[in-house]
Order: sequence, then C-alpha cells, then structure tokens
Amino acid sequence: MPTRVSAEARINVPVEQAWAFLRDLTRANQYVPGVTECTITTERREGVGASRRVVSKAAGPMDETVTEWNEGNGFVIRLHRGEGDPAIFRDASFRYAIEADGDGTRATLTLSYAPKGGPLGGLIDWLFLRRFTAKNVRETALGLARHYEASAAAHSE
Repeated sequence: MPTRVSAEARINVPVEQAWAFLRDLTRANQYVPGVTECTITTERREGVGASRRVVSKAAGPMDETVTEWNEGNGFVIRLHRGEGDPAIFRDASFRYAIEADGDGTRATLTLSYAPKGGPLGGLIDWLFLRRFTAKNVRETALGLARHYEASAAAHSE
C-alpha cells in the first residue's frame, strides 16, 4: 500500500495566474527546498510526456516526467532516475493541484510512494521517512505560495 503525504497552501494570486506559473516546469528550483537546478529534457515543455531533471543538494539528480495533465488545474509527475526508481522509493509520483479559493488559489501537493526494502522499508517509512517526506511536501507547498506571490508582485510593478 503506497504512502501518501499531502500539504495545502493558500496563494494570494488568482487561480489563472497561479496556473500560468505552475505550468512552467522550469520553476521547481525556485520553490522546492534543496533543489538547485531544473532543466527541461524533452522537446515537450508541458503536458503528458514533458520531462525535467532536477538536481538537489541532498539527493543529486532526479528525473520527473508528466504522466497526467489537467489543464488549468494541475498535473502529476513520476519521479525516477533514468528508467529506474529513485534511490529509496518505488512507484513515486507527485501531484500538483490548484483550485480557486475566493480571490486566491488553494494548492494541494501530494507525494505518493512505496518504500523500497520490503517489511524493513515499511518500518523505516513508518518510523522516519514519512515524517521527513511530509515536512518536505509542506515546505514545498509554502515555497510555491511564496514564490508565486513574489512573482505576481514583480509582474504588476
């Protein structure tokens, strides 16, 4: 059974503007904690099949490929290294979803994964990994909100 951790954040920009920022897959290094680089690796820059490589201080390079695209509402990316899974996860994906929330936007981010290592991996997930990933997803949601609000303010000046 996969582990799912989610976090929400309110973004003080209209949902249309939040979508304009979210659909730009090159922005991850601007709001994901520890990500230092983000590069599109496919001809497609958005939509199903678009892929990017992110580099993080802690985990090194990882590939992220869009597997589901919901125009105006969000997308799902599969986390992988080349054709394989990330170091500690199997079947890992990250869902970005947005919806109107009054004159702003509500973002819900969800990481889904199965820990590697069988029963021992499940125990490590329950004792440690789940808290770590939940913290990371929460910080990503807050970083996304701060970045989008700052970007919107810069565009209005």
